[in-house]
Amino acid sequence: MHKKVLFFDIDGTLIDHRYGIFEIPEEVRQEFRHLQKLGHRLFISSGRPKAMLDDSLLSAGFDGYILANGAYAETDHTVICEDRMDYELSLQMVRLLDDLACDYMIETAGHIYIDRRSESLYRFFSGLGQTHLFVRDFDKHEVLKRTLKIEVNVSEENRERVESHIRDHFGYVAAFDSHGTDHAFEIYSSTTSKATGIRKMLEHLGLSREDSYAFGDGINDMEMIQYCGTGIAMGNAVPKLKAVADLVCPPIHEHGMVRILRELFP
Repeated sequence: MHKKVLFFDIDGTLIDHRYGIFEIPEEVRQEFRHLQKLGHRLFISSGRPKAMLDDSLLSAGFDGYILANGAYAETDHTVICEDRMDYELSLQMVRLLDDLACDYMIETAGHIYIDRRSESLYRFFSGLGQTHLFVRDFDKHEVLKRTLKIEVNVSEENRERVESHIRDHFGYVAAFDSHGTDHAFEIYSSTTSKATGIRKMLEHLGLSREDSYAFGDGINDMEMIQYCGTGIAMGNAVPKLKAVADLVCPPIHEHGMVRILRELFP
């Protein structure tokens, strides 16, 4: 068998807070170890920045990471790509968010920044015990020169204006699906997706697109599900993703990941 390379989304794919699954289940970890013993390579492919990979994810033994929706990729402690957002466009976006008093956080390759004016967003993460992840005092202009992604929460009254600005200046609107609210958006370079990060990783590794597998559940998994040789949507995935996937497996809380891995790699 050719050596395969597998790319896994995190939220809704490997873990699911809605069902009390806060860490990768041990039965899934066992399958991962089995696959790696066979010579296959396993990667996380997530919208998260690296600062949001906790110890349970970092200790799972992945061969590398595609992060910030493909803007950042690394393997063997080597950075494969770091595709930053355009500084002027980012600055315009942040100025609009500040004018509208919208909460947002700025993500770079290694850190997450939340302005002190974004109190409700900070309180939300305080409730999750994650405030240690965030830098609150920083030079916004300097940080925007290193930005990979901006996440924003907007009010009902500001949604249309913010969405229109994103579409006009970035060419698309990446809205959260079941992991967030209808008024939460991910903003990143229009030339970036999980698929572009995966393509660069495959080129670096000298591996074939046809021998790649992608597992996901959300809208931001669309490109990688279509790009990889085999795209698998979780049973809890959004309908649009299921429609383009090669396979649909049961959700993680129904042991879907273990079942599909055993089916694909008996």
